[in-house]
Amino acid sequence: MIFSSLFKSKPTWQHKDSNVRIAAINNDLHVQDPTHHDILINLINEDSNELVRRAALIKLNNFDYFLQASKYNSNEKVKLFSLKQLTDMLLEQQSVQTTSEPKQQLSTEQKIAFIESDNAHSTLLEQWLNQEQRSELVIPLFEQLNSKKQSSLLLTQTFIKKQNVQVQQHLLHQIDDSKLLEKLLKKACDETIAKIITDKLQQLHEVAEKPNKLKKQLQLVLSKLLALKDNLDYGTYLTKKSALEQEWQQLSTEMSCLTADDNTELTEKYQLISAQLTTIYAAKVEAFEQQKIADKLAFDKQQAKANFSKQINNANQALTTAIFESDSFDSDSFYSDKLDETSFLATLKQLSTDIKHSVLNEQEQEVFSKQVTQLREKLGQLPDIAQSVSQATALISRISQLTLPDNLQQLNDRQETYNNWLNDWKVIESKTKGVLPQSIKDSQLQIVSLWQGGLKPLQATQKDLFFQNKKKLTDIKRLLLAGKYKVCFGLFKGLKSDFTLLSAKQQQQLQRDYDNVHTQLAELSDWEHYIATPRKQELLADIQSLVTTPLDNPNEQAEKVKQFRKIWNTLGHADEAVDNELNEHFNKACEEAFAPCRLFYAEQDKLREQHLVTRHKILADAQLLAAELTATDNANHESGELSPSLDFKKLDAQLNKLQHNWQHAGEIDRNEYKKLQGQFKTIIKPIKAAISAFHQRNVNEKEALITKAEALLNSDNVFTVIEEIKQLQQNWRNVGFAGNAKESKLWQRFRTINDEVFAKRAQEKSTQQAMVSQQEQAFSEQLQQLSSALANGTETTLTALKQTQQQARDLLQQITSQRPVIKSVANSVEQFINDLKAKINTANEKEQQRQWSSVFSLLNSLCGQSMTTDELALTEHYQSISSFWQKRLREQVTLNGVADATERFEQTLAIEILAKKPSPAEYSEQRMAVQVKLMQEQMVSGSDVNLTDCLVEWLHLGQLSEKDSALLARLKAVYCVS
Repeated sequence: MIFSSLFKSKPTWQHKDSNVRIAAINNDLHVQDPTHHDILINLINEDSNELVRRAALIKLNNFDYFLQASKYNSNEKVKLFSLKQLTDMLLEQQSVQTTSEPKQQLSTEQKIAFIESDNAHSTLLEQWLNQEQRSELVIPLFEQLNSKKQSSLLLTQTFIKKQNVQVQQHLLHQIDDSKLLEKLLKKACDETIAKIITDKLQQLHEVAEKPNKLKKQLQLVLSKLLALKDNLDYGTYLTKKSALEQEWQQLSTEMSCLTADDNTELTEKYQLISAQLTTIYAAKVEAFEQQKIADKLAFDKQQAKANFSKQINNANQALTTAIFESDSFDSDSFYSDKLDETSFLATLKQLSTDIKHSVLNEQEQEVFSKQVTQLREKLGQLPDIAQSVSQATALISRISQLTLPDNLQQLNDRQETYNNWLNDWKVIESKTKGVLPQSIKDSQLQIVSLWQGGLKPLQATQKDLFFQNKKKLTDIKRLLLAGKYKVCFGLFKGLKSDFTLLSAKQQQQLQRDYDNVHTQLAELSDWEHYIATPRKQELLADIQSLVTTPLDNPNEQAEKVKQFRKIWNTLGHADEAVDNELNEHFNKACEEAFAPCRLFYAEQDKLREQHLVTRHKILADAQLLAAELTATDNANHESGELSPSLDFKKLDAQLNKLQHNWQHAGEIDRNEYKKLQGQFKTIIKPIKAAISAFHQRNVNEKEALITKAEALLNSDNVFTVIEEIKQLQQNWRNVGFAGNAKESKLWQRFRTINDEVFAKRAQEKSTQQAMVSQQEQAFSEQLQQLSSALANGTETTLTALKQTQQQARDLLQQITSQRPVIKSVANSVEQFINDLKAKINTANEKEQQRQWSSVFSLLNSLCGQSMTTDELALTEHYQSISSFWQKRLREQVTLNGVADATERFEQTLAIEILAKKPSPAEYSEQRMAVQVKLMQEQMVSGSDVNLTDCLVEWLHLGQLSEKDSALLARLKAVYCVS
């Protein structure tokens, strides 16, 4: 048994071949079997093969085992694999699925438990947070990461990336930075979050401003308290101080937000000011108390006055009631029926006693005592007062029956009646002792108001008439002195009718002047007949002479007749016996003298008819032109264009022709002309409006061009302005005519601006040319200095050439940065730089050949010789080679192994093939084999070949021997080109 067990085969999961173990894990081991479960755990922790461990982990497919392996497994690759599986599980990715069993799905509670444990790595959590969108996981992920490393960047990025209300709302509770909140406001996912941010910003602003605001409020209260030091009334002082102290107490409850220094300072100031106020107003306390007593006395007096006034009014009311309720004016029955005289007198006596013993002073008591005395007197006159009241009622009734005047004729009579009524009312009102009922008073006031309102306009008219008559009298007296008698007769005729409409008082004021004027005009009337008769006879003879010998010009004849008629009308009346006869003869002579004029005017009427036809034809032409304009406008309106098809120049010419023809169309009847003129203006109005609108549009466009041109005057770049001005000139030519009134003025303004711009350009060109000449000379001198320095140098080393090249490039940069660029100098500098470049290339090639020559000299010296690095550094050529080759040679010196001769030989052939250099003829077969091998390698790698790297690899093959001298000679022919 023991022997047989020694040769018993091991389980497949312990097989040496890792592939067999993996197959056993997948096919033979079962997770449900506890033994197999332990075996799988053992394989995870101890198996030497990474893939076997990974297969065991996948077989278990358990989150906890992946977590344990990611932290504690001894194989780093297994750790990374486990971490990847953890990430997939947490992020619910199914990218890795190597078994038929599904990957374990974690619940939200498990994920949250994992997050809150210490097992979660920050990198995993960050990756998870970047991909997770569920708020129930995003929030704990953020909190866990934030607890490990608090960062505003993490918070900001989470807020921006997670457009979720719950997440953003949770994050906002942790933000107290207003700047960060303002930044996040733009990234709010909805209005709710935006409102929360806005509210929080407002709260932070209020909290930040609260100390300053509170401090200002407290300082204001202290200032107001300090202002109470002014000499105020003590009562006012107490009221204001109480209000300010109450305000201070309310504000002091919030003083905890202030700094300790501010709190102490403000409190001390308050206590100091309070103590100062107490000291200042201590002397006013007694005066205040005295004032309170005085105010109490004044109040008592006011109450007493009100009480006494009320009692007196009640007594007056009792008397008034007794007067108006009485049916008889008999004194005995009056007192017995309506008023208890004994009781009334007792009341007045008690009232007098109360007044005497009141707090009122003597003068005040005297006022009320007089009123009581008046009541006693009124009590004894009640029957007479009652009768007067009845008379007042009758007066109201009487005046109510009289109507207001409608004209000036009625005004004088009815105004006198109204004035008598007013006088009667005043007498009766004085007898009533002020006991008239309010209804009668209101009726009287209403009647007075009615009559005053009704009389006022008529009185105003009468007043105006008075001043007019007064002025007429003055004018008549002036005209009489001037000898203009006929006008005086007309004025006086109107004056006589108006004079009767004046009031008696007004007539009395004008009566003297009126009588004087009337007397003078009566005398003048007699003289009129004496003068007019011979004058009319003489004028009649003149008109008859015009009849017998008419004038050649009908218009002059008609004008002469009109003149005679005008003179005749100014002569007035002749003697009554001959006046009518003279008038008849004169009228007949005028008709005969005007007869030739009628024939002339008949001919003129025929011409006017012809002119009328001409004007109607002009109207028809104008209507046709207006209709064409309307049709064109309608068509343009439908097409959305702004009258582009109209030839406004032609339209303007047509309108001018119409107006010219209208002005020279001849005379027509005046009334007919007015009618046709109105039609013509109406017809051409839209045409003129269209042309005017066209001109105005052009004016606006040209004004805009002028404005743009004026703006260009302020520009510093004259040459850019010139181009823009030229464009504006082209635009100006494209704009139409702006009207005779404005076209010339606009052009002068625009031309003036153009002249200024071109003058600036000329000046700028002159200045710029001078500057360019100076710069060209300076740049040429610098280029000459560089050329001379390079030409005079004893040796043109590579460093000197490069330095000169850089100086030349700097000079070219200066030249090209100037505007305008001086092309002649720039071309010379560019040619100089190209020449330098050729020289530098030549110097580089020489330097490179020198370097290779030194390198191969050193390599030849190492063939078959043993040399230390220190000895190498002391050789002749070592210091003249680059640091790169110094390092490679030091490496060569430190090599211990001897190079394989065949490999170094083939490497030499490879370098010759790559450099396209020939090899010795005897090595043609070997060269061919190496060339095929190189072609295969290049096809696989596709990379470029560097000959310097090839030489370095050739050196790394081993130490140099004497046999390698021949190979070095062949290599030198490759690298050192003569």
